[in-house]
Amino acid sequence: MTTSFKNLRGIVTLLLMALAVPASAANPFEQGMVTITLDDGWATQYTKARPALNARNIDATYALISNALAQSWGGYMTTAQVRTLVAEGNDIASHTATHPDLTTVSATQLASELQDSQAWLVSNLNLPAVPNFVVPYGRYDANVLTAIRQSYASNRTVNAGRNFRDTLMYELRANDVHRAVTVSTVRGWIDQAIAEKSWLILVFHEFVDGTPTRDTQYRTSNFTAILDYIQTRGIQTVTLAQGAAMMEGRTDPDPAAGLPIYVDGLESGFDNWSWATHSLSETGVVHAGSTSISFEPDGWAGLMFHHSGVDLSLYQSVELWVHGGTTGGQAVRLVLHDGGQTLGSIGLDAALGGPIAAGTWQKVTIPLANLGVTSGTLVDLYFQDDSGADQGTVYLDDITLIPR
Repeated sequence: MTTSFKNLRGIVTLLLMALAVPASAANPFEQGMVTITLDDGWATQYTKARPALNARNIDATYALISNALAQSWGGYMTTAQVRTLVAEGNDIASHTATHPDLTTVSATQLASELQDSQAWLVSNLNLPAVPNFVVPYGRYDANVLTAIRQSYASNRTVNAGRNFRDTLMYELRANDVHRAVTVSTVRGWIDQAIAEKSWLILVFHEFVDGTPTRDTQYRTSNFTAILDYIQTRGIQTVTLAQGAAMMEGRTDPDPAAGLPIYVDGLESGFDNWSWATHSLSETGVVHAGSTSISFEPDGWAGLMFHHSGVDLSLYQSVELWVHGGTTGGQAVRLVLHDGGQTLGSIGLDAALGGPIAAGTWQKVTIPLANLGVTSGTLVDLYFQDDSGADQGTVYLDDITLIPR
């Protein structure tokens, strides 16, 4: 009798755990994977990165600006060199025709940047197709995503984090390896991908043998050290096209689960316009998945997530998880803004009915009606210091708009 009760209790516990898993729960791959992407088509990718990759039999994905090749821009690879990369088995992705911030161009130019680049690469590199896109500067909004969907099967961002089978195809996460990123940091990312069976995409630009003088440059010796660690750890290497082919092909969030704003990275066309000291890839304090947001709510600083426009009449509440770190008690205000005026705001402590707690995660559900918001367009959602003082680090995770 006692054993049966324990078994029943165990079954009930497992069922409750299953029900608690969010609809966007990460679905792992059979093993961890890593992709080397090289953006823009800089000449040093051919002269410095290519020999290191070839020596280790690692194929990479080159995200190319088509006009840089067509017009022979100084400092960039030639078309003949890129044809050699293709012949050696490397992958090609489109990176637009001229590399503008796509959120700032007209609808006509947006279509041209996407379609002309793809057409030129297919025609001049003798490729059957170029299905994958890499968005310039990592800048996009809902309008840009809509345009990308019309020509491409995927879009790689620079939203930090790793990918799973059920990650959205048009918001693939990638970690930018700029000059300040250490080899040990990248090793940690690789170890995480192995442990959680996720897909890590690394982003590189230019390579130098000496000291980098701008953020997009990276030491060749550090690059080779990263490649050596990839081989030492035995993690599978795939191109962007190969990794995308292993995905479930999800292109939209599950409507029943709401509109995700942050789930291991920004989603649904939200862009990071924050002015606080923060990280969108915190791994030390995480509610679910592999990463969370950490930020310093000091001196009116804030996290700001920008969107081209979300119709709030479709949603009933904002849901998120908050952790007060080692101190708790922080004064942080959630603000919904339409780009011209505040739609509504509330302190997280008021929404919780008490202070933000230290050392634990708390779920926060804020009905929009409580903010006086039943309609309107959400352009900016931000979490701002509400004290003007120096406060302890706050952690946020799983931020979602819940549908009506």
